[in-house]
Amino acid sequence: MGLNGVALTERTELHDDGGVGVSTANVPIAETQERLGTMQYGQNNGSTAWVRPRDADHGRGGGDEDGTIGPSDDAGEATENARAVTCRPIGKSVELPTMDSRRIDDTVRAIHSIVQEPLVIERLIVSEGIAEHQFGDRRWRETTRRVHVAITCRSMRALIDLGDFELADVRLVAGALSRAVRAEARTLTEATTHTEARIRLAPNVSAALLPALIGVAPPNIRLMQSAGGFAGKGAPIETCDIASAPNWDRPSYRVRPVRAPFSLRASCDVNQIDEDLPRAIALLAPIERLTMSVLCVRDTDVFPATVRVARIDAVSTAVRWYPYGAGSFGAEMML
Repeated sequence: MGLNGVALTERTELHDDGGVGVSTANVPIAETQERLGTMQYGQNNGSTAWVRPRDADHGRGGGDEDGTIGPSDDAGEATENARAVTCRPIGKSVELPTMDSRRIDDTVRAIHSIVQEPLVIERLIVSEGIAEHQFGDRRWRETTRRVHVAITCRSMRALIDLGDFELADVRLVAGALSRAVRAEARTLTEATTHTEARIRLAPNVSAALLPALIGVAPPNIRLMQSAGGFAGKGAPIETCDIASAPNWDRPSYRVRPVRAPFSLRASCDVNQIDEDLPRAIALLAPIERLTMSVLCVRDTDVFPATVRVARIDAVSTAVRWYPYGAGSFGAEMML
């Protein structure tokens, strides 16, 4: 509000006066800590915080966020030393292919056709982009697609994150939530009485679990990095055990890169999954350490459950990549 993207106006007073959200309009926030504070404000007060993004690379893309569709074409650079990471915009110097927004439009329409009343799409973000990176003498190009959708049903909120525009997971979750509305669903207390009961995880749920298993995976589970693409400093990503993964992940040019394995896969000597077990098909909240709040189905029953991951009995063949951590491949998993 007249502060030129350096800071936002006092947010507590806005909330106390009945404000339901804040926005930076077309001005990005220059200060990283102020950006973080804005996001925390929205989380702590149950309000919306819309912050215009600004990354430091050569990028072109488009996206739909809760009904707002718009292209983005940016360029910038980041430098780092022992004390700080600095990023700044630069003049555009790389020609990138023009993005076709019809793929985003079609995906948004398809999701709205899948999620019907009384279900509610609480949040929907669909994006596609091309980025050209340079680190020293290394140059590489990335194309990404992302979908994030939060679907609410009564007191439940199912979270779905995808690395492509294939919507089978959205159909599965929306169908289950619709059944929960029509039938008398099990209560949360009933669903969590037997916390040690065996359960199986759908690929989208097991993919979300894999980054949390780094360093604490059970001895019968092996985590591997999968080959493909380039890491945050331009090195090719090779297949290896995660303990020896040399890669740097750069989730944003606004932060210092961190060591992380890419495209995780889990394997186990046992790959037979008991199909009669309840199946967790979506997260109801982000994973906290090794505790998962999940949406489960068993026959025609649909219910929420809390699962503490103490052991993993079997993992099937990985089937699909998901954007958790620096990427992970989901597979049917039995706990």
